[in-house]
Amino acid sequence: MIMSIFLSVEEAASFLKTTPKYIYKLVHLRLLPCYKPTGGRLFFDQQELEEFIRKRRKATQDEISERAIQMINQRGLK
Repeated sequence: MIMSIFLSVEEAASFLKTTPKYIYKLVHLRLLPCYKPTGGRLFFDQQELEEFIRKRRKATQDEISERAIQMINQRGLK
């Protein structure tokens, strides 16, 4: 069983290597998942923060080139 670790705004900012102000901005834009159990303080699931980072991975130039070649090859087959 995986146990969730919940972080405060300050801890989440430290974990993501950013500022609490930016954390609040991401929450306001509804880009960062959070919990507000009592309607006051925000909490963040550490695993969800890791997933947030992984979902926003930027492809390398080689990966982009490979995808472009695949798309060109697929178009040629039709």
